[in-house]
Amino acid sequence: MEQKVIIANSIGFIAFLISLFAYHKNEKKNIFKNTLISNILNLIQYILLSAYGGIATKIIAIFRDFSIVKQEKYIFLKSKKVLVIFVIAYLTLMVITFNGFISIFSLLAAMIYTIFCWNGDVNVVRYVRIFTNILWLIYNIYFKSYTGAMTNFVYIISTIIAIKNSEKLKNNLNIKKGNE
Repeated sequence: MEQKVIIANSIGFIAFLISLFAYHKNEKKNIFKNTLISNILNLIQYILLSAYGGIATKIIAIFRDFSIVKQEKYIFLKSKKVLVIFVIAYLTLMVITFNGFISIFSLLAAMIYTIFCWNGDVNVVRYVRIFTNILWLIYNIYFKSYTGAMTNFVYIISTIIAIKNSEKLKNNLNIKKGNE
């Protein structure tokens, strides 16, 4: 394996660890501060791998996460107009960076995830996350981002577990309501 790929994947592993711990933060703002750092590291990783769709995706993700962090201060950042701007950016960059069908998977996944996460239902977001991580998994394997692929695999398994736990909790609550 060439040195550039090894360095890129080492940076990707650090990004994975930061994003993994991000979701253990108590405030949305702190979660997205960590994902912002993770996305910057992933951007560097994709630059080293010459994965242009990944580069474009992470640039938009940096702006998206920054806008989420600033939503409390600037209310207009929560509007549907801002979401439309992100969708247009994703679609535009899909055309610009197109280099075969798999090259658009990262942007497509990020666009779909952003749309459903903007103000989405938690359960829908979980199912969408599985789908989008499968797209990312294929993209990362194709572009030799092995730590990225590992990250996607962990997210898929974690999300499946979250769905199963949510279903168990819902079933237990329904059983308790039925016994009352």
